[in-house]
Amino acid sequence: MKRWAGIILVVTVSIAGIASFWLFRPLFSQTVYAGVTIANIEVGGKTREEIAQLLATWQKDQKTRPILLAYENTTFRIEPENLDYSIDQEATADAVWLFGREGPLWTRLKKIRNAEVEGWSIPLNIKYNENKLDSIVEQLRETVSRPPCNATLSLRTGGVVREEEGRELDVTALKELILLALNRTDASTIVLPVAPVYPEITASDLAENGIKELVAMYTTQFNTEDVNRSANIKLSAQKITGKLVYPGQIFSYNDTVGPREKSQGFKEAMEIINGEFVPGVGGGVCQLSSTLYNAVLLAGLTIVERTNHSKPLSYVPLGRDATVVYNILDFKFANDSQAPVMIMAETSGSKLNVGIFGQRMLEKSIDIFTSQQQVIQPAIIKKADSTLLPGENKVEKQGKPGYEVTVVRIIRDNAGKELQREIVSHDKYAPDNTLIRFGPEPKAVQSQL
Repeated sequence: MKRWAGIILVVTVSIAGIASFWLFRPLFSQTVYAGVTIANIEVGGKTREEIAQLLATWQKDQKTRPILLAYENTTFRIEPENLDYSIDQEATADAVWLFGREGPLWTRLKKIRNAEVEGWSIPLNIKYNENKLDSIVEQLRETVSRPPCNATLSLRTGGVVREEEGRELDVTALKELILLALNRTDASTIVLPVAPVYPEITASDLAENGIKELVAMYTTQFNTEDVNRSANIKLSAQKITGKLVYPGQIFSYNDTVGPREKSQGFKEAMEIINGEFVPGVGGGVCQLSSTLYNAVLLAGLTIVERTNHSKPLSYVPLGRDATVVYNILDFKFANDSQAPVMIMAETSGSKLNVGIFGQRMLEKSIDIFTSQQQVIQPAIIKKADSTLLPGENKVEKQGKPGYEVTVVRIIRDNAGKELQREIVSHDKYAPDNTLIRFGPEPKAVQSQL
């Protein structure tokens, strides 16, 4: 019996050993486990050196394979080298090789078996310049996106201009699609993720509200050669045109135009900050707010909030401007009439036209004029400059006068009789001081006897 027991024990141990060997045999593989893929390409059975060679070949191919993006009948092309694209070959090879070789034995075995049956995909570990990707996507957004246009009445013909549907490129989704294409070796053409943007006001809305008459209009001029500033004026005009303001409602320029950011389509142009002309995103939007301000004054509506610039402007008379800074300074007016009004803003050549439409024309005339204008002379600031010759003076900056003005609005009936006279604002514009640099005092000459 003891002899048979010994035989049975040896057989049992042998069987257990053989079973263990076959069970744990995959853990000793010298190649990548079956079912593992990189960028949807099977790499199971390859050595680590073969993976490294494969990745080097892929990188060479990927750098010469453009990413194609399609929208309607247009195809856009992105070259990977313009994104500073490369494959992190070492990190990718490590991720592939370490699959099934880390963690507890049973966990490793489970992952190996699952990969063999269901597959296991490991993405390419890539490197790229995120700022360059953002720049390219922003260029695509500017090219493809367009804001919706509300139905309006033409300032030239008075007829209805029907609404137009807008469109918006989903920047976040597009970046994800581009990165996904960089992570694949079989990427196809990407369809740009563009969503429709519907206008708020339609032609039927105008008909229902009975808006058909031009109540007031004001025009300013801008320099079309200043491309960025012109673009900001046109964009902000698109944002306010067709805006309906109902009786008792307050219109907010900032709420309607929105933040002046590059992501919203605004460009960098000169603007006044702390009394100085400096470049800033959205420069030019104040010309629209100032033009609208004058149209609102001429329409007889009530001004709720308005601030003048710190310096005089060329496109409107003194006291007739309205500066705006998002979340800080706003231009607001109230529709205190008995019917809705609509704002219309359009550019024609170098002209910016803003009109207020209503159900009927005004049964009165409105005049705006400036009174009590006073000049504020600039101060002279002197600054020592050792680089100048003794007694030499040099004007570094020529000053400009400032002003104080009072703006008055007069309302008359059709017979010319004055019905109302009101002070609209009392504004002050700071002067630009004159800056003079001067050299050291001349040395006294001593006479010798």
